[in-house]
Parts: sequence; structure tokens; C-alpha cells
Amino acid sequence: MVYVDVFNKFKDNEGKFKESLIGDVRGLLSLYEATYLSVHQEDILDEALEFTTTHLNSALPNLSNDAIAAQVVHALNQPIHKGLPRLESRRYISLYEQDDNHNKTLLALAKLDFNLVQKLHQRELSKFTR
Repeated sequence: MVYVDVFNKFKDNEGKFKESLIGDVRGLLSLYEATYLSVHQEDILDEALEFTTTHLNSALPNLSNDAIAAQVVHALNQPIHKGLPRLESRRYISLYEQDDNHNKTLLALAKLDFNLVQKLHQRELSKFTR
């Protein structure tokens, strides 16, 4: 559950989303993904979705970082929260690896976790197919 009051900090005194958010594509992407966590129709999340979708689409042609551009394209087509968690994990690991600022330890742990779970599923599947 997302507490919608948190989103008010992204608005200016006139109740509009701050223009300063437009230049932060990673921030816009995070805000965009968060809008899909709404439980009921919440106006502020609907506004945030419209705002972020518009500005992510506008920023896309000008993105020089291919990893961020790929994330934006994928998110606009299918937000992380609407996908299958394990598939989204695998896709995100590949994108995160391309990011120059990635945390090597975190990346290694994510790969290890993914591979361990994949191996477990393969073993279970082989038991059922014997």
C-alpha cells in the first residue's frame, strides 16, 4: 500500500508536480513505477502517472545512457509491478549490470540468488518429468 501523502512532497505550492523533477529521469522512472502501487483510484497517483508518462516519453529520444533508455522503454511498455517478479528480476539484473554506478556486491548477490532459484526450479522440474 502506498500512502498518497508521500507524493505531495513532489508538488509545488500550486498543487502541480514540480518542474525540477523533469530533469531527473531516474527519479521520474521511480515515481512512474510507484504509481502502479495504488490500491484504489487515487487522484494524486493518477496525476503522477500522467506527469511521469508524458515526461519520460519526452526525455526518451534525448537519453544518452542506453541502460536508462532501455529501462524507460520497458517500464512504459510494462511496469515492473505488472510483470512476473522472476522475469523482471532477470531483466533488471542485465540492465543494472550496464549501469556505470552499479554496486558490484549487490549485483553479485542478485545474480547468485537468481541462479540458485533457477537451479532449484530446474531440479524440481526434472523430478516431475521423470
